[in-house]
Amino acid sequence: MINSSTVAFTTLAFTSLLAIVNPLSAVPLYVTATTDLNKRQRASTLRIAVATGIIALVAFGLAGTYILRFFGITTYAFRIAGGLIFLGIGSDMLKARKSRDRTSRVEQEAAEQKSDVGIIPLGIPTLAGPGSITTVITLTAQADNRVQLIGLYGAIIGVMVLSWMVLAVAPFIVKRVGRTGMNVMTRLMGLLIMVIGVQFIIEGVRTVALDILRQA
Repeated sequence: MINSSTVAFTTLAFTSLLAIVNPLSAVPLYVTATTDLNKRQRASTLRIAVATGIIALVAFGLAGTYILRFFGITTYAFRIAGGLIFLGIGSDMLKARKSRDRTSRVEQEAAEQKSDVGIIPLGIPTLAGPGSITTVITLTAQADNRVQLIGLYGAIIGVMVLSWMVLAVAPFIVKRVGRTGMNVMTRLMGLLIMVIGVQFIIEGVRTVALDILRQA
Protein backbone atom coordinates (compact mmCIF):
# COMPACT_ATOMS: atom_id res chain seq x y z
CA MET A 1 0.00 0.00 0.00
CA ILE A 2 1.30 3.46 -0.89
CA ASN A 3 1.72 5.75 2.13
CA SER A 4 3.47 9.04 2.86
CA SER A 5 6.82 7.36 3.59
CA THR A 6 6.72 5.56 0.24
CA VAL A 7 5.92 8.80 -1.60
CA ALA A 8 8.75 10.57 0.25
CA PHE A 9 11.18 7.75 -0.54
CA THR A 10 10.23 7.68 -4.23
CA THR A 11 10.53 11.46 -4.43
CA LEU A 12 13.99 11.28 -2.82
CA ALA A 13 15.01 8.54 -5.25
CA PHE A 14 13.83 10.51 -8.29
CA THR A 15 15.37 13.83 -7.30
CA SER A 16 18.66 12.23 -6.21
CA LEU A 17 19.02 10.28 -9.44
CA LEU A 18 17.96 13.24 -11.58
CA ALA A 19 20.57 15.45 -9.91
CA ILE A 20 23.40 12.93 -10.22
CA VAL A 21 22.56 11.83 -13.79
CA ASN A 22 22.00 15.47 -14.83
CA PRO A 23 21.07 14.83 -18.48
CA LEU A 24 22.01 18.40 -19.40
CA SER A 25 25.64 17.56 -18.70
CA ALA A 26 25.43 14.76 -21.28
CA VAL A 27 24.23 17.11 -24.03
CA PRO A 28 27.69 18.20 -25.32
CA LEU A 29 28.98 14.61 -25.49
CA TYR A 30 25.80 13.37 -27.17
CA VAL A 31 25.89 16.14 -29.77
CA THR A 32 29.57 15.53 -30.49
CA ALA A 33 29.19 11.75 -30.66
CA THR A 34 26.23 11.86 -33.05
CA THR A 35 27.31 14.74 -35.29
CA ASP A 36 27.92 12.50 -38.33
CA LEU A 37 24.76 10.41 -37.84
CA ASN A 38 21.46 11.01 -39.58
CA LYS A 39 18.21 11.58 -37.69
CA ARG A 40 17.26 7.90 -37.62
CA GLN A 41 20.70 6.80 -36.44
CA ARG A 42 20.71 9.43 -33.68
CA ALA A 43 17.32 8.23 -32.47
CA SER A 44 18.52 4.62 -32.43
CA THR A 45 21.71 5.56 -30.56
CA LEU A 46 19.68 7.46 -27.97
CA ARG A 47 17.31 4.52 -27.44
CA ILE A 48 20.27 2.21 -26.89
CA ALA A 49 21.84 4.65 -24.42
CA VAL A 50 18.65 5.00 -22.37
CA ALA A 51 17.98 1.23 -22.40
CA THR A 52 21.58 0.60 -21.28
CA GLY A 53 21.16 3.08 -18.43
CA ILE A 54 17.92 1.47 -17.26
CA ILE A 55 19.29 -2.07 -17.43
CA ALA A 56 22.49 -1.14 -15.59
CA LEU A 57 20.80 0.76 -12.76
CA VAL A 58 17.97 -1.76 -12.28
CA ALA A 59 20.54 -4.59 -12.23
CA PHE A 60 22.55 -2.86 -9.51
CA GLY A 61 19.32 -2.11 -7.67
CA LEU A 62 18.35 -5.80 -7.68
CA ALA A 63 21.85 -6.95 -6.73
CA GLY A 64 22.72 -4.06 -4.42
CA THR A 65 21.88 -5.74 -1.11
CA TYR A 66 23.67 -8.95 -2.13
CA ILE A 67 26.76 -6.95 -3.14
CA LEU A 68 26.88 -5.32 0.28
CA ARG A 69 26.44 -8.65 2.05
CA PHE A 70 29.04 -10.40 -0.11
CA PHE A 71 31.72 -7.85 0.71
CA GLY A 72 30.58 -7.44 4.30
CA ILE A 73 29.80 -3.75 3.79
CA THR A 74 27.34 -2.06 6.14
CA THR A 75 24.67 0.18 4.68
CA TYR A 76 25.83 3.19 6.69
CA ALA A 77 29.40 2.76 5.41
CA PHE A 78 28.04 2.81 1.88
CA ARG A 79 25.99 5.92 2.66
CA ILE A 80 29.10 7.73 3.88
CA ALA A 81 31.11 6.61 0.84
CA GLY A 82 28.27 7.61 -1.47
CA GLY A 83 28.07 11.00 0.23
CA LEU A 84 31.79 11.58 -0.32
CA ILE A 85 31.43 10.68 -4.01
CA PHE A 86 28.52 13.12 -4.25
CA LEU A 87 30.64 15.88 -2.70
CA GLY A 88 33.39 15.29 -5.26
CA ILE A 89 31.02 15.27 -8.22
CA GLY A 90 29.07 18.25 -6.89
CA SER A 91 32.29 20.22 -6.34
CA ASP A 92 33.31 19.70 -9.97
CA MET A 93 29.84 20.71 -11.17
CA LEU A 94 29.85 23.88 -9.05
CA LYS A 95 32.95 24.90 -10.99
CA ALA A 96 31.13 23.99 -14.24
CA ARG A 97 33.81 21.37 -14.82
CA LYS A 98 33.06 17.87 -16.13
CA SER A 99 33.40 15.37 -13.31
CA ARG A 100 36.13 12.77 -13.62
CA ASP A 101 33.66 10.25 -12.16
CA ARG A 102 31.51 10.39 -15.29
CA THR A 103 33.45 10.14 -18.54
CA SER A 104 37.18 10.27 -19.03
CA ARG A 105 38.89 12.29 -21.77
CA VAL A 106 39.78 9.06 -23.57
CA GLU A 107 36.13 7.98 -23.61
CA GLN A 108 35.02 11.35 -24.92
CA GLU A 109 37.61 11.23 -27.72
CA ALA A 110 36.58 7.66 -28.53
CA ALA A 111 32.97 8.79 -28.78
CA GLU A 112 33.91 10.94 -31.74
CA GLN A 113 35.30 7.93 -33.61
CA LYS A 114 32.90 5.07 -32.78
CA SER A 115 29.79 4.52 -34.85
CA ASP A 116 27.86 2.92 -31.99
CA VAL A 117 28.26 4.98 -28.81
CA GLY A 118 24.88 4.12 -27.31
CA ILE A 119 26.28 1.64 -24.81
CA ILE A 120 29.68 3.24 -24.09
CA PRO A 121 30.14 6.05 -23.23
CA LEU A 122 26.56 7.39 -23.47
CA GLY A 123 24.79 4.58 -21.61
CA ILE A 124 27.72 3.77 -19.31
CA PRO A 125 29.16 5.81 -17.65
CA THR A 126 27.34 8.98 -18.78
CA LEU A 127 23.79 8.00 -17.78
CA ALA A 128 24.64 5.09 -15.48
CA GLY A 129 27.94 6.06 -13.88
CA PRO A 130 29.56 5.51 -10.46
CA GLY A 131 27.47 8.25 -8.87
CA SER A 132 24.10 6.96 -10.04
CA ILE A 133 25.05 3.34 -9.32
CA THR A 134 26.11 4.31 -5.79
CA THR A 135 22.83 6.17 -5.35
CA VAL A 136 20.77 3.17 -6.45
CA ILE A 137 22.62 0.74 -4.16
CA THR A 138 22.35 3.15 -1.23
CA LEU A 139 18.62 3.69 -1.77
CA THR A 140 18.07 -0.05 -2.18
CA ALA A 141 19.60 -0.55 1.28
CA GLN A 142 17.36 2.19 2.70
CA ALA A 143 14.11 0.79 1.26
CA ASP A 144 11.87 -0.56 4.01
CA ASN A 145 9.59 -2.70 1.86
CA ARG A 146 8.90 -4.00 -1.63
CA VAL A 147 6.63 -1.08 -2.51
CA GLN A 148 9.52 1.35 -1.93
CA LEU A 149 11.76 -0.79 -4.12
CA ILE A 150 9.17 -0.61 -6.88
CA GLY A 151 9.12 3.16 -6.36
CA LEU A 152 12.92 3.19 -6.77
CA TYR A 153 12.73 1.29 -10.05
CA GLY A 154 9.98 3.62 -11.19
CA ALA A 155 12.24 6.57 -10.35
CA ILE A 156 15.05 5.02 -12.42
CA ILE A 157 12.77 4.65 -15.43
CA GLY A 158 11.37 8.15 -14.92
CA VAL A 159 14.84 9.74 -14.82
CA MET A 160 15.96 7.82 -17.90
CA VAL A 161 12.82 8.81 -19.82
CA LEU A 162 13.43 12.44 -18.87
CA SER A 163 17.05 12.05 -19.99
CA TRP A 164 15.82 10.70 -23.32
CA MET A 165 13.54 13.72 -23.72
CA VAL A 166 16.39 16.14 -22.96
CA LEU A 167 18.92 14.47 -25.26
CA ALA A 168 16.35 14.16 -28.04
CA VAL A 169 16.33 17.95 -28.29
CA ALA A 170 20.04 18.34 -27.48
CA PRO A 171 20.94 20.28 -30.67
CA PHE A 172 18.14 22.76 -29.95
CA ILE A 173 19.30 23.14 -26.33
CA VAL A 174 22.88 23.85 -27.39
CA LYS A 175 21.67 26.43 -29.91
CA ARG A 176 19.18 28.21 -27.60
CA VAL A 177 20.74 27.94 -24.14
CA GLY A 178 24.40 28.11 -25.06
CA ARG A 179 27.43 27.22 -22.98
CA THR A 180 26.73 29.89 -20.33
CA GLY A 181 23.19 28.70 -19.70
CA MET A 182 24.33 25.09 -19.42
CA ASN A 183 27.05 26.09 -16.97
CA VAL A 184 24.46 27.82 -14.77
CA MET A 185 22.26 24.71 -14.75
CA THR A 186 25.28 22.53 -14.02
CA ARG A 187 26.21 24.68 -11.02
CA LEU A 188 22.67 24.49 -9.63
CA MET A 189 22.66 20.70 -10.00
CA GLY A 190 26.10 20.58 -8.37
CA LEU A 191 24.80 22.41 -5.31
CA LEU A 192 21.86 20.01 -5.03
CA ILE A 193 24.17 16.99 -5.36
CA MET A 194 26.44 18.30 -2.59
CA VAL A 195 23.44 18.83 -0.27
CA ILE A 196 22.27 15.26 -0.93
CA GLY A 197 25.83 14.02 -0.29
CA VAL A 198 25.99 15.83 3.04
CA GLN A 199 22.63 14.31 4.02
CA PHE A 200 23.90 10.81 3.16
CA ILE A 201 27.01 11.39 5.30
CA ILE A 202 24.95 12.73 8.22
CA GLU A 203 22.68 9.67 8.15
CA GLY A 204 25.65 7.31 7.97
CA VAL A 205 27.59 9.01 10.78
CA ARG A 206 24.48 9.21 12.95
CA THR A 207 23.89 5.47 12.58
CA VAL A 208 27.52 4.73 13.50
CA ALA A 209 27.30 7.03 16.52
CA LEU A 210 24.09 5.38 17.75
CA ASP A 211 25.65 1.91 17.39
CA ILE A 212 28.67 3.02 19.41
CA LEU A 213 26.44 4.46 22.14
CA ARG A 214 24.39 1.26 22.32
CA GLN A 215 27.54 -0.84 22.72
CA ALA A 216 29.07 1.49 25.31
